[in-house]
Amino acid sequence: MIFLSVCYKPHSKTGITRIFYLHIRLYVFVKFAIKLKKRIMLKLNLSVKIKNGKLIFLIFLLLLFLGFISFLLLKPSKIEKYRVEKKKMVVSIYASGYIDSSDSVIIKPEVAGQIEKILVREGDEVKKDQLLLIISNSPVKENLREVEAQLASVRERLKPDSDFRKELMNNIEIKKAILENIEKNFNRKKALFEEELISKERFEDIKREYEVAKRDYERQLNQYKDTITNLNYQFESLKAKRQALSSELNKYYIKAPFKGKILRKFVNEGDYVNPMQHNNALLSLGNDENLETILFVDEEYIPRIKEGMKVYVTLDSYPGEVFQGSIKSIESQSDRTTRTVKVKAQVNYMKPIFFGLTVEANVIISEIEGIFIPQSAYKDGYVEVLESGKPKKIKIKVSPEKYSGNLLVLEGLTEGQEIIK
Repeated sequence: MIFLSVCYKPHSKTGITRIFYLHIRLYVFVKFAIKLKKRIMLKLNLSVKIKNGKLIFLIFLLLLFLGFISFLLLKPSKIEKYRVEKKKMVVSIYASGYIDSSDSVIIKPEVAGQIEKILVREGDEVKKDQLLLIISNSPVKENLREVEAQLASVRERLKPDSDFRKELMNNIEIKKAILENIEKNFNRKKALFEEELISKERFEDIKREYEVAKRDYERQLNQYKDTITNLNYQFESLKAKRQALSSELNKYYIKAPFKGKILRKFVNEGDYVNPMQHNNALLSLGNDENLETILFVDEEYIPRIKEGMKVYVTLDSYPGEVFQGSIKSIESQSDRTTRTVKVKAQVNYMKPIFFGLTVEANVIISEIEGIFIPQSAYKDGYVEVLESGKPKKIKIKVSPEKYSGNLLVLEGLTEGQEIIK
C-alpha cells in the first residue's frame, strides 16, 4: 500500500473561551425566565395565584428547560481551520521480506545413510572443499576395496616380467620349438619325396604332423594376444568402476562448495537421511560478505518498482533504526500463490546481521514538495479561505492524484493562508 510520511494538526478555539460563552447565554435565559414569571403573576389574582401556585412553578421550570435546550441547539458550530504550508510528501510502496546471502545454499544429501560424523558447528567459518559431514558408507568402501584388489591383480599380470606373462610366453616357445623340429623333418622328407626316394604315404604323414604343429603354434600365439587384450579391457573396465565407486563414495563426504559460514545445522549424528525425503536438508551455508535483502512486493504495484530506487528498511532487532539501500533486481515471474513478486535490494546495515531476519521496507517511488490540503476542504474546484475572520470561496487547481486523503494544490493558494476544513 502507499505510505505518506506527513502529519496534519487542526486548529480550534480553546476550552476557556467555550465556557465563557456558555455562562453568558445561560445568564440571559435565566433572566428572561424570571421576567416571564413576574408578568404571569401580575395578571392573575391573589386567590388564583394561591390555588395554582404549584402549576405556575411547573410552568416556570418548563420554560427554563426549553430555554436551555434552545441554547444548545442554536449555539454556533465549531469552525476547523487549516494553515496552508509547504510540505514534503514521500510516496512509497510497502514490502516485507528477509535477509539472505546472494550465494547461500542449503546442502542436501545425494545418497541415503546414517549420519556418521558432523565436523562443524553453527557459526563456524569454513573454507571451500572443507569436510563438513560424513554419511556411513561401509558397503561402498567394501566394493571399492574389492575393485582395487582386482585392479592390482590385473595390473600385475600385465607387467612384462610377470609370472603370468612368462608362462604364456613359455607355452609359445614350446609350441614354436616343436614346430621348428617338425618343419625341419618335413622339409627333409619333402626333398626325398620329390626325388621319389620315399613313398607318398610317408610324406603325407609328415605333412599332416607339420600342419598340426603349425596350427598349435598359431593357436598359442592367438591365445596370448587374446589374453593380453582381455586383461587390458578388464583393466580399463575396473578403472572405470573404481572411478564410479570413488565418485559415489565422495557423495558420503559432504564438503563446503565455497568459503562461508555455517548458518544452520538440520541433522545430528545418528540421524538417517535419504535424498528422496521431503525434509532432507543437512546444513545451510552462506557468505555474510554478500548480504542481500529479499522483498515480496504485491503484483499490483510491481510496475512502479524500478532498479536503483531508494528503499528504507527496518528490523525488529534494531527498533527505531532505519537502514537505506537500493533496488538491485526484480524477478520477472509472480508467485501465483501469494500474488507477489520477489525483489532484491542491496542495503548497507553496518550492524551485526543474522541470515533470515524479517524486514519491513518502503520503496521510495517519488518525493513531492508543495502545498497540500485536506481533501475534505476541497469542493467542486473551490475552497473556503478565511479573510479577516470571514469565509470566502476561491477557485483553486489541484492535482488529480490523491495522497492519502490530501490534494496537491497547483494554483490558487499561498503559504500562510487559512482555509476551512
